[in-house]
Amino acid sequence: MVVTGASSGIGKAAALEFARRGADLVLAARRVEKLAEVTALCRSYGVQCSGVSTDVNRRDDCKALIAAAGHVDVLVNNAGFAVFNPIESADPADVEGMLRTNFLGAFHCIQAVLPQMLARGSGTIVNVASIAGIMGYAGMGGYGASKFALIGFTEALRDEVIGRGISVSMVCPGTTETEFFERAERAKMPAASRLIPGIDPGVVARAVCDAAETGRYRHVVPAAAALYMKFKEITPRLAHMLMRRVSAMLE
Repeated sequence: MVVTGASSGIGKAAALEFARRGADLVLAARRVEKLAEVTALCRSYGVQCSGVSTDVNRRDDCKALIAAAGHVDVLVNNAGFAVFNPIESADPADVEGMLRTNFLGAFHCIQAVLPQMLARGSGTIVNVASIAGIMGYAGMGGYGASKFALIGFTEALRDEVIGRGISVSMVCPGTTETEFFERAERAKMPAASRLIPGIDPGVVARAVCDAAETGRYRHVVPAAAALYMKFKEITPRLAHMLMRRVSAMLE
C-alpha cells in the first residue's frame, strides 16, 4: 500500500489508520525527517512500513516510488497544498504549483502503477480531492481548478478501468484541521464556507481507509458538507447565490 503526502495532515492520519488496520505501507513525502517519524509510528502497530523521499511534481520520482514499493495493492494519492487568492491577483507560479502537485502528482503516480494493476486484474486507487473540486469558491480559483481536474480525471479513470478488476474512489473533505493552513489562509475563504467547523483529520483518514476497503466511489465529509454538495449539484445557481449572500452578510 502506498500513501503520498504522508508526512503530515490527512496523509499522516491515513497512514496511521491503515497501520491500525494491519496494512503494510510505503509512505511518500518530501520532508524526510517528518516522514521518518510517521514511518516509525506506523511500525509501532506491528506492520511493515518504509518511507521513500518523493516529490510528486517529478514524474521520475513517482515512477521510482512505485518501483520501490513493488507490488502495490492500494495507491492513495493525497499529496497537495493550497494558496488562496482572487484570480485577478493570484501568482501564476502558485497556480501552476497547485496543478502540478494536486493533479499531475496523482496522474504521474497512477500512470506508474496502472500497468501492474491491469496486468494482474486487481488494485485500488483512492484520490483525495476536496469539496472545492465539486463547488468553486471565491478566492480559491487556483486550488479549486486543481481539485476539479483531479475529480474529472478520477471519473474518467473509473470509467476506463471498471470491469477490469480495479476500483477507483475519491474522498472529498471539507475544511480539515491540519498543517494545510500553514500555507493556505483560511481568512481568504468565503465567510459562509467557514461556518462549518474544521474536522479532525482522523475523520478523513477513516473515509480514506473505508474507500480503500469498500471501493465505494465517492466519500464527502463531514455530513454537512456532503448535504450542501448534493444541494449544489441539484441547484448550482442557488447554491452559489446563497454562498455569496451569506458571505457578504458575515464579512
